[in-house]
Amino acid sequence: MQTVPATDECAACGAAEARERFVGTDRLHGGGGAYPVAVCAACGSGTTQPRVEPADLAAFYPEEYGPYAEADGAVTAMISRAIRATQGALARRRFPLSVVTERAPGRGLDVGCGRGDLAGGFVDRGWRMTGVEPSADACTAAAARGVDARQGTLDTVSLEPAAYDLAVFQHSLEHTTEPLADLERVGAALAPGGVVVITVPDFGGWQARRFGGRWYHLDLPRHRTHFTERGLRLLLDRAGLRVQRLATSTSSVGLPATLQYALAGRCLFPGGMGLRIAAGLCVLTVPLARLANRIGGGGDQLHVVATAGPAA
Repeated sequence: MQTVPATDECAACGAAEARERFVGTDRLHGGGGAYPVAVCAACGSGTTQPRVEPADLAAFYPEEYGPYAEADGAVTAMISRAIRATQGALARRRFPLSVVTERAPGRGLDVGCGRGDLAGGFVDRGWRMTGVEPSADACTAAAARGVDARQGTLDTVSLEPAAYDLAVFQHSLEHTTEPLADLERVGAALAPGGVVVITVPDFGGWQARRFGGRWYHLDLPRHRTHFTERGLRLLLDRAGLRVQRLATSTSSVGLPATLQYALAGRCLFPGGMGLRIAAGLCVLTVPLARLANRIGGGGDQLHVVATAGPAA
């Protein structure tokens, strides 16, 4: 794996401020190794070290990685699809994806589309969706759902300029090695009036502060940039995108999975049907998680809707 020379520049805001650092491990898949996270003194966002080239990211994703893997067996696969369909329907009703459902169908881009769960749902509703995804198997699954799945990353896949009414980063921007360059590429691909919809973990929330390296959404080494609200706003401004609305929310899996990491030190259900059932059961803890987030101040997810143009 080729690493990029160390730098003190924050991947979110671009500041070269003094930083504190902490070290975490891969608690989801147990790949071994320790990964330092440098925390920016200017915006509070984190950057996973060492920096790596985009082509080397694939080594961090095992075959059983959730957004890629399909369940084995006809019955199990049917149950898995039903769970994912329900989760997708609920997500489309809530901010920020609710902004998309209010628009007339057009041409959309899903960055990090996985096996096409999200993009395929929009195809079913009349959208023409293009997906960008490094995994060949995931691209095959997405194509079967009617998605124009292009294998690669934003630095290797060609996008038509000024062609897309929508671009979605649904828990994918934190996986990229160069988020500024990726947002600039997407900005150039947006049609007039197009919107960018982003969801990332909230590194500035109380869960991240309290649990540090045992926070579920840290997901080392796959997550390369860990955004705070300030860091994400500054990143979008640098990319020439104007924030229309920013909000936080409570994920169903964040708090229970974090408590699992704190108690067991690892994920007990890293993939397959066990992961999907466990994720479904986590829904039962949402009222408690929402209360904890209200007391702690803010949810564990950040959501943004932005448009091309100068900062407001």
